[in-house]
Amino acid sequence: MVDNRSSSIAVMKKRFAISTLLVLLLLVVSQIIWIRQVAERDKSRFREEVNASINDIVKYQATKQTYELFEIDPESPSITITAVNPDSLSANAKSYGSYETESYEENTSIANFLEAAMTEMLLEENTLDLNRIDSLFRNNFLHTSELSAYSFITKEKDTTTDSLYFGINAMQQLNDTTKGVYITVPLGTSGTYRFVSHFIFKPATDTRRMTILVIISGVAVVAVALIFFVLLVQLQRQMHRLYSQEKRVRGIIHDLKSPLSYIFSMLGFFEMEDKNNLLAEGKSRVKQLSDNIERMLSEVKLNEKKSAALQREPYDLAQHCREISHDLEMIYKEKDITMTFTIAREAQVIYVDPFYFDSCLRNLLDNAIKYSGDAPVITLTAGKEKNRILIRVADNGMGIPKKDQRRIFTSFFRSPRQSSVKGHGIGLSSAKQIVKAHGGNIGLKSEEGKGTVFTISIPDKQ
Repeated sequence: MVDNRSSSIAVMKKRFAISTLLVLLLLVVSQIIWIRQVAERDKSRFREEVNASINDIVKYQATKQTYELFEIDPESPSITITAVNPDSLSANAKSYGSYETESYEENTSIANFLEAAMTEMLLEENTLDLNRIDSLFRNNFLHTSELSAYSFITKEKDTTTDSLYFGINAMQQLNDTTKGVYITVPLGTSGTYRFVSHFIFKPATDTRRMTILVIISGVAVVAVALIFFVLLVQLQRQMHRLYSQEKRVRGIIHDLKSPLSYIFSMLGFFEMEDKNNLLAEGKSRVKQLSDNIERMLSEVKLNEKKSAALQREPYDLAQHCREISHDLEMIYKEKDITMTFTIAREAQVIYVDPFYFDSCLRNLLDNAIKYSGDAPVITLTAGKEKNRILIRVADNGMGIPKKDQRRIFTSFFRSPRQSSVKGHGIGLSSAKQIVKAHGGNIGLKSEEGKGTVFTISIPDKQ
């Protein structure tokens, strides 16, 4: 079966990736909302600024023209207030409104009332000078360079009394009443007159503002994405280290059963064989078991490493093969085992970690015996090709189905055909990891009913 832990890690990574995408999506949406809010805020601020500027300029120009109309000296203007009995007014007298003080109204004062009344008188006789208003606006408003077009229009009720347009194709641009900002300034006291202005931004202005906002948002999104990516990579590395560590510990635990099996088998001979000799062998195997446990405990402390900590040293391949075969023949004493080793001179001594490489060879030879029936014929050959050591372990066993060969090195995988033979599906996975840690690779050729050949290829490091 497929390693459950690998599936769990894959599911965890997938969930983390989906969570990251959701967070980024929410961030993008929030940035879009923020950009729109900032754009609306900019537009509102511009409306306030242009409204204040136009109101001041129009009122100033109306006052200036009123002074000119009534020939008032602007250096020392004066207004005479005389108490008059309303009944004494002639029939031709005209009222320009009244100023009430009984209740408070915002932005009302006697000065504003008199200013509006005089503007009413002005507009009955004349109209506002839009060219002078335009000149004042362009000289005093700070953002005129950002405007594509604008218009100034004076109206008497719904009738246009005068108009001024600024900008290329201004009338065509300003025909679209859905764009831009409108400012209306009431004139006079009767509500008959008003000043209407319409402003449209240059597209480049909006684009520039939006570009800056988009860049800021983009930087924020990329920064968050990078943070999540770094976290994902770190999490993946940590999970890989933990998983690799767990696999190594599993492999070591798996290897503990060989000396235990040997001791168990040896004890069965106590009644029939020379006890002293067997006790010496048993002591040796117990020592090997103790060393394995010590090595396993050391491996647990290496969980911060990316791979197994190898301790390479000269390794007499023939001697270790004989020791392993002796152990296995004792464990599988009920089988008629034929085991031969053909090792070329240049492959007699290789540089590997003895603890791990013993485990690798033991797993391969153990499997070869286990799955080769009652009369296993095992052949181990070793040689050197192009600066690499090649070790082949061949058996006459049942073979591995083609459909299972691709998964044979997966932890806990066992072919359905092998269900009658005891095992846990750990040995070959551990062997592959050990060979890989030595910078090598392992492969196989197998044919059902004819046996299997495993080939180890490792660098010839000295």
